[in-house]
Amino acid sequence: MNLIDPNRKIFGLKCWFVALLPILVLTSSCENQVIENVVVTDKTIALTFDDGPDPIYTDMILDVLKEKDVKATFFLIGKKIKQYPLVTERIFEEGHCLGNHTYSHTDLKGKAFRNVYLSILQTEQIIDSVCGKTMKIFRPPWGHITSEEKANLKKFGFKVVLWDINSRDYKPNITVNEIINNVMSGAGDKKIVLFHDSDYLCKGSRKNTALALPQIIDLLKQMGYRFVTIDQMDNVGK
Repeated sequence: MNLIDPNRKIFGLKCWFVALLPILVLTSSCENQVIENVVVTDKTIALTFDDGPDPIYTDMILDVLKEKDVKATFFLIGKKIKQYPLVTERIFEEGHCLGNHTYSHTDLKGKAFRNVYLSILQTEQIIDSVCGKTMKIFRPPWGHITSEEKANLKKFGFKVVLWDINSRDYKPNITVNEIINNVMSGAGDKKIVLFHDSDYLCKGSRKNTALALPQIIDLLKQMGYRFVTIDQMDNVGK
């Protein structure tokens, strides 16, 4: 008869558990360490560009955005879309959002709403003719708009979009570092950044905007920001 010593069996189980214990502890420790190091963030920021399209600087900025895999929003002037339809097509084809910046960069101050709306509607039709799609996203030149004009545009289905952070890249002789500092000093969740990919009079350079942009994108990425277009932002223009 084979007899099994119960004490021996228990001893064997004890040895097995003791041998396995360091592995269990190590596994548990590693799992806890991974969980502790996971930082979940959902900070978003929107890069926007006014006064284009431009045959030189819009393309420079699009090259940067493509390299960095970032989508942005471009507020376009109607008559310039007619001048540079291929640049407009590129903006659309590369997945960026197209907004309306009036037909000729018209200041809304002192204008009858009917005339303002006709200018906006004309630009929507031009965007549609080039891209086959409009988003009804509007930014008034210089940000000049009354609460009554906002309300009227919303009745026609438009989102009116201003900005939170001004890069001031339109200033004469502004440096690359100044543009970077202007943006980074105001960076925050769900904020909208104002840049320009052209001068509405076609006289000023936007080269420094294009040169500052890669560094701005890299810094914002390091801070955990995710880039979105205006149509992807909640409660904008509502």
